[in-house]
Amino acid sequence: MISTINLKKELSSISAEVLNGNSFDRNDYARKILNYPAMMVPSVQEPIIKTLIDALPENSSMIDPFMGASNTIITSMRYGINSFGQDINPLSLLISQVKTYIYSEDLKVSFSKLKKRIHRARSEKIDISFKNIDKWFKKEVQIELSQIRRLIIQEENLFIRKFYWVALAEVIRLTNNDRTSTFKMHIRKQEEIHSRQVSPVKYFLKVCKRSIDDVFMVKQKLIENDLIINDKYIYDVQVAWGDSKKKLNTNKEYNLLVTSPPYGDNHTTVTYGQFSYLPLQWIPVADIDSSIDMNYLDVIQEIDRRSLGGKLISDYRKIEEEYFDISNSLKDFFQGFTEEEKMKARKVVVFINDLSITIDNALKKMMPNSYMAWTVGNRNVNTKEVQNDSILIELMEHKGVQLLTDLDRDILSKRMPGKNNFSKTMNKEKILIFKV
Repeated sequence: MISTINLKKELSSISAEVLNGNSFDRNDYARKILNYPAMMVPSVQEPIIKTLIDALPENSSMIDPFMGASNTIITSMRYGINSFGQDINPLSLLISQVKTYIYSEDLKVSFSKLKKRIHRARSEKIDISFKNIDKWFKKEVQIELSQIRRLIIQEENLFIRKFYWVALAEVIRLTNNDRTSTFKMHIRKQEEIHSRQVSPVKYFLKVCKRSIDDVFMVKQKLIENDLIINDKYIYDVQVAWGDSKKKLNTNKEYNLLVTSPPYGDNHTTVTYGQFSYLPLQWIPVADIDSSIDMNYLDVIQEIDRRSLGGKLISDYRKIEEEYFDISNSLKDFFQGFTEEEKMKARKVVVFINDLSITIDNALKKMMPNSYMAWTVGNRNVNTKEVQNDSILIELMEHKGVQLLTDLDRDILSKRMPGKNNFSKTMNKEKILIFKV
């Protein structure tokens, strides 16, 4: 282990080029198997995780309460540590299950058979029905998606089915009538929908082939580090569905936390739930996790409502006063607002309250002398910047957790929404590293 002073020096020596993701390889870490929103960049987190692991005892373990596309989990696996990730979005869990699983040659054999069968599919039966399905999918697209879905269901191996479901989710993203320039569901213009010719079958075969290459590249890296025996990762990796505001679904303790929470309530920033709504209509929940008890298929906004800051609370004024006492940065943000502007900005307080509760749950799982690395970004509300970095530091100090150091990075590689005010503020991030 190294001293705190030397650790700060090691962290500070990480180059801006690495932190900004200039050297990022999109073919690495199986990032392309689903173009999930606002994914953490593994090449940015890798040197931070490595440096912090070197400062910890052997048999280190990492937790991520907002795992998203599980890039922190995949990164931690390369360094041979036990890891746990959790997310409220079922699609996040599905992609994480696939990316952390070690596939054998059986996947390639299965795909070879599927390719032959998919070209023989002739049925025009549509298997899925939900509100406004014809708005979001052309009939010919629905037919091909149903053909693919039936073939996936016939696959006996659950984790191969999961792989195919993730591929199908990416195909749905590419072939539905939603605009891809924003994560919120916005229909394309009718003339564009009418003229646009897409084949889910062709996309599916292409995505599967590419994704098979990607997951086996991940496996090869682990093999090179002597971390695979008999097609199994030699350490413990778990991913789970759950609301981190309520609890973290693990009985273990960890000495490293690496995560990136949302920058604000999911309803007004990155709408992970809206992004996931259409793919999840086609994927049986039983093939993701039977413990999921959220009716996420009923309403487009349901996942986002359950996420941080997604629901307003009745005792808003009491919560506001509590957090104004804790965070001068939050209090200063509200200074000068009219009553109407304060009401518009009240979800900021609700988000901070939910984040604070989640931090408390995470701290319960942290060992003494452990480290936490939080990647956060600031955003604008009512044309005024919400200083999430300063607010998080003040929250941690209130809980007795001190900042060790902070690192700045320019956002170059994250897939952020392209057509809303939120994206204009998301050009920088801060990586805040705390010692518990």
